[in-house]
This record gives sequence, C-alpha cells and structure tokens, in this order.
Amino acid sequence: MKEASPKIEEYPVGSILGQEELDAIKRVIESGQPLTRGPEVELFEKEFAEYCNVKHAVAVSSCGAALHIAMQILNLTDKDEVICQGNSFWAAYAPLLERNVTIKVADVDPDSLNIDADKIESLITEKTKAIYITHHGGNPADIVPIREIAHRHGIVVIEDAAHALGAEYKGKKIGSDSDIACFSFSTLKNITTLGEGGMIVSNRREWHEIAQGLRTNFPYGERIKRQASNLGDYPKPKSVAFMHPGDAWDYEWKSIMEVGKTYRMSTPQAAVGRVQLKKLDRFNSIRENIANRYNDAIDNIKGLRKVKILPGCKHAWHLFTFFLDYGGEINRNDLVKYIEEKYNIHIVIRFWPMHLGGIMRMRGHGMGECPNLERAWFNEQLSLPISPQMREWEIKRVIDALTETMEDFRNR
Repeated sequence: MKEASPKIEEYPVGSILGQEELDAIKRVIESGQPLTRGPEVELFEKEFAEYCNVKHAVAVSSCGAALHIAMQILNLTDKDEVICQGNSFWAAYAPLLERNVTIKVADVDPDSLNIDADKIESLITEKTKAIYITHHGGNPADIVPIREIAHRHGIVVIEDAAHALGAEYKGKKIGSDSDIACFSFSTLKNITTLGEGGMIVSNRREWHEIAQGLRTNFPYGERIKRQASNLGDYPKPKSVAFMHPGDAWDYEWKSIMEVGKTYRMSTPQAAVGRVQLKKLDRFNSIRENIANRYNDAIDNIKGLRKVKILPGCKHAWHLFTFFLDYGGEINRNDLVKYIEEKYNIHIVIRFWPMHLGGIMRMRGHGMGECPNLERAWFNEQLSLPISPQMREWEIKRVIDALTETMEDFRNR
C-alpha cells in the first residue's frame, strides 16, 4: 500500500523563531527588569515607529486591543455610523457591535479584495465617523482616494494592517501616513511576539497619549488643572510617586469619555518583537519569492488569475490569494476538496463576508449587499499555504498539485 504524502498546511507560526529570540527572553528574565512595563517595550515602540516611518507607536496585547483602542479614541457610540469593508475580520467590528455602532458594509474590488473606493461615498451620512479598511492578505488598499473621501467629509480612516507589516503603498510603508493603523503579531503573522501582540500607530500626539493611557486602565475625558496644592488638610509632598496617586493631586475631572483596559504588552514579548522586527524584511522576502513562484505557475494555468496589486505597491504576502475564473466550468469547492483528498494539501480561505455572519444578519444585513465579495467568496477565491518556513519540496508539490488538478478538471 502506497504511503500517503505528508500533509501540507499552514505552519502554526508565521515567522521563524530561534536562538536569538530565546536569548532575548533569557536576557529579560536574568536582568530582573519588570515583566510588564520594562524598558524593552518602549524600545520596541521606538524601533517599530522608525521602521514604519510614523511618529508614534503604542505596543498592546493584540491587534484586537489596538482596534478597540482606536474605537475608544474616536469615542464611537450608538449614535454613530462607520463604514467597514465586507471582508473585515471579526476583531475589527466586534468592538463596534459592543457599542451598537451602526455598520455600513462596503463592497470590495473583485480583483484585489480590498475596499472599493467607489463604493464608499454613497454610504456616508452626517452620522459617519470612520472608515475601516483592511489591507487584505498584506495587499495595500488604494489609500489615497479613500483618504480624500474621508477628509472631504471630516471622518477618520482606521486601517486594520494586521496582514500588512512591511507592505508599501507608493513607496511608503503602511502606517506611515495613517490616521490610525493597527498591526498584529499573533502566531500566524509575518512576525510574532510569542503568539499574541499588537501595535497602534498614529502621527497625532494627542491620540498617542490617549492610547498610552487606555492600554493601562486609564480614562480620558475632560479634566482641568488644579490650582490648589492640598487635598483637604493634606499638602502635596515634593514627591508623590510612593503614593501612586495617578493624577489625583494635579487634576479635577469634569467628565469621562472612555475608560481603558489592561491591554499592555509584556516585556519578554517586546524583547522578542525587537529581534523579530530586525528579521522582518528577510521573512517578507522569502514570502515574496514563494508568491512569485506561485504566480508564475498561475500565469501558465488556464482558468486562474492572480490577485491585483496596485502599481508602485509592495505586497507583504501574509496570505497568498488568487482566483478561479468564474463561469461555471469548474466548481471552486470541488477543486478545494480534490486538492486536499488527492494531494493532502489543506487550503484555508479568509475572510468570511462580515455581512453574512449570524450576528450581522440579525442586525439586518444579508445576501446581495456586497455582490463582488459574494461572487469571489462563494465561487472564485482561493489560497495556497505560504510561510518562510516552507521547504522546497512543499512549494514544488503545491505548484504541481495545482497544475495537475486544473488539468484533471478541464479533462473531465
């Protein structure tokens, strides 16, 4: 009996971890520095901001935390509306559901799977506060027309850049010109901070300071500087650090808009992040080389087409997405099943259309809202495994399997 070929699927870690990362963890532990709020966190933030060419970066516990903080910075409420692209990830819109913010769903460009800028303006009302975009798979969205629309209407663009670390739009790193951009270091991402982690970046100092407070339980709202130096009969000591009074001596609060949560990144995570950030360009280069080989194969296979990348843009290749030409000749679901059963290659397709999720349907959304996305999702969209850990034989077998499968289907 012929032995089954080894299974090819997503690697459980999207980057490569080694001795340098172990040394970084050991250095933190042996140094005796705090395991939270240690100096490695601030250093990671500084180096990350420099890499993205952005003024401010705040390290947090996840990209979901970063997206939650972004919502709090804008103080979104149930009186507000936001526009989200149809294939946004759950973590982007879950905080909005929590606040009962009205979500308008925008369709995507069928060839890039990024938000279609032409579908945005008709969704804007006087209640619209933000546009949420996702750089799908690490493929930069067409940011300039989106920002022009947003700024014309006085609204903010929130970028879910979880896939896009190292990607570039017109020669600039994603995040460099952002209102707010949120990055992920979870286990599958192009770099990781021990399984979870995130970063929120902005060029606005005020938002940076608010984010710093919100990640560590601090509120923000309206407060005024105290004129008195006493609290009741007790004068303010020269140093109050030993009391941990927060701002009690210095401010009187008038109103609270938001209250933070414990969203800090740990010191060992930040130390690992610093090591991983130095390797990011190499990891992304490996991903790009694999993607180029896949795309070369797709160019030579009738019935498939590549994802569209805008001129002057650089894809981060967190996901490798491509398309089956839709015409009814080949069923996408049958093709996925065939590749898995015959070649033992597991295909995962991301992300489920948000407007078709059960909770969003409960809120009145449904089929027909995003026809481009729906056609791509149910008929066309495909993915192949991609990782800097992939071995030569895995890459070759994926390409051979795709080529042979399409030939088998055409000859049926």
